[in-house]
Amino acid sequence: MKLSKKMQSAQLLDMNEELFKCPICSSGIEMVDHKQLVCNNMHTFDLAKTGYVNLAPQAHTTKYDRSLFEARAEVMGSGFFSPVLDKLCSIVADHVESIKQPVILDAGCGEGTHLSAIHSQMKPESVGIGLDLAKEGIAAASKAYPGIIWNVADLAAMPFQDAQIDVILNVLSPANYGEFNRLLKQGGKVVKVVPETGYLQELREAFYEGKPQKEETDPVDRFSEHFEDVETERITYKFALPEGLLAPLIRMTPLTWNAGDERVREVLSVGMNEITIDLRAIVGTRR
Repeated sequence: MKLSKKMQSAQLLDMNEELFKCPICSSGIEMVDHKQLVCNNMHTFDLAKTGYVNLAPQAHTTKYDRSLFEARAEVMGSGFFSPVLDKLCSIVADHVESIKQPVILDAGCGEGTHLSAIHSQMKPESVGIGLDLAKEGIAAASKAYPGIIWNVADLAAMPFQDAQIDVILNVLSPANYGEFNRLLKQGGKVVKVVPETGYLQELREAFYEGKPQKEETDPVDRFSEHFEDVETERITYKFALPEGLLAPLIRMTPLTWNAGDERVREVLSVGMNEITIDLRAIVGTRR
């Protein structure tokens, strides 16, 4: 008999409950009756029907709604990010090769496509954890990708015990380097992906006449303040846009969020044949 997504998630949480701490009081936490996490001080967190658990102490509203994550899933399913994911898989595999049961956390996982692709290439006993503050993204992830622990939680106070994680992924998402260092095991790695100057340049040209995004600080310099043995690699390529993919691409990227509906319709009517992917992977080790 095939297990429900909720039961699969409950079993995963039960086997890995030592990784977690209560987001309210920081005490230990355990799975009870395959339906809820309960801490030593009786704070209770129920599993959703699809198996995710909400460990954000307070309700949060974000700009990331269901339609955005549906658009992201459609774009990522097209092969749009395949070379990037191949590179991330290689980086992660090299680090965890000698680790018996590696734990990988995607901090800011969205709808889960990146973590799912990477986790599927890892050894069967690997533990994948996806975390995001956007409930809609985690709900979509847990529905689409069972076999991974999915959590709604805040990057500023992640509900995990110290020194439990082997690799933290942080792909085009805000970071909390203090928390990352707290969570990493000795020798653990952070793999962060940031946009480079050419990223989605065709959309910038269409909506903002090619004006570059403003960066207050150099992301590599800032990263290097917190981690050792820092290495970077630029990943650049052109992706041919299949018919129908421009609309979800426009919907998913914050580059276009301030554009008016009329301008979006104009860009869609003109169309776009290809898009530039230009990213930098930054890898560092816990200090």
